Amino acid sequence: MTEARRHRRHIDRHGRGMLGPISRPSSFAPRGLPLQRSAAAQFDEVVAIEVTRLEKRLPQVVARVEFAIEDVPNLDAHAGEIPLTHSTGGTSHEPYRIVVFRRPIELRAERSGTSLAWLVRSALVLELADVLALSPEQIDPDFDTDDD
Repeated sequence: MTEARRHRRHIDRHGRGMLGPISRPSSFAPRGLPLQRSAAAQFDEVVAIEVTRLEKRLPQVVARVEFAIEDVPNLDAHAGEIPLTHSTGGTSHEPYRIVVFRRPIELRAERSGTSLAWLVRSALVLELADVLALSPEQIDPDFDTDDD
């Protein structure tokens, strides 16, 4: 095999990540190793970081809220603009439930050039403030409606 052919085997032609021995199954990793995390996994991590950040600031408030992530909202239930978040519950028997919608937030971040973390933080702060009838600044003193 020529040097050029050996080198070509490792080129990432279609953006699928590295191919080859490192990603193949082995006795240590029977399913192989994921070389790239999915967009959903990256988004989940951003939401977890932002919820943890809010939890450190307001532990009693966040303890009464259950957070969930869904890919897209049910458009039949939401007339008009596509929501980034949705909340339900909040009775004496059940906690508030805030659902963060992954695809609308990702698309808005992509189109506006806004940081995904900033957009997730803003969406969570605004929804939590709305649910608890507080101002966003009471939830997060660093909250600012302008992107940095």
